[in-house]
Amino acid sequence: MNSEYCEVVVEGSLDLIRGVVVGFLEGRGIQGEAIFSEDHHVENEGRLGQMMRLIGVKGNHFHLIIGVGFFKLLEEALERRKAELALKIISEKKIKQASFEFRYRAYTRELGDELMALFGDLPEGLQVRDYKPRETLLPEGKGVEAYAPLHEYEIKATGTMYGPVREVIDFYGRAEHHDMVELDAIRLEYAD
Repeated sequence: MNSEYCEVVVEGSLDLIRGVVVGFLEGRGIQGEAIFSEDHHVENEGRLGQMMRLIGVKGNHFHLIIGVGFFKLLEEALERRKAELALKIISEKKIKQASFEFRYRAYTRELGDELMALFGDLPEGLQVRDYKPRETLLPEGKGVEAYAPLHEYEIKATGTMYGPVREVIDFYGRAEHHDMVELDAIRLEYAD
């Protein structure tokens, strides 16, 4: 796995881009080194782009996160085949790190412990900022229905997860499947 990644904007058909990239990776025996931003909640468009996507208008520029070494190989291959493929690299930016904001709230000790373990025992390279889980115990809430306004146990937390882009995307994928967790889109920070 690469340690340095870049975001590449490619102009063309999404299906063609996917086919070329996946075929190129398979042909070289490279696993998991291409991440399509559209598939992984990566924020990479302005307000106009967001509005167009919401109303169903798709553009022809697609964002791809790939290892720096793989980018050089892909760039050379696309240059050699530019007359045959309607694909063009518009830009490439090296990624310094990625981040996303998160929130969670749980009303059972079991789920609270699970969430504190998830966000407290981070994979190597990831860090969390402004994370202070707050647990509340209210004995008078014992036995109250699950959707009642009063609960015996409650935990709330917010924070920002950040670190290397691949690790952030992988962690995001794990966290988004947990009940009671809300995640904002992943933001990329670029190297100078």
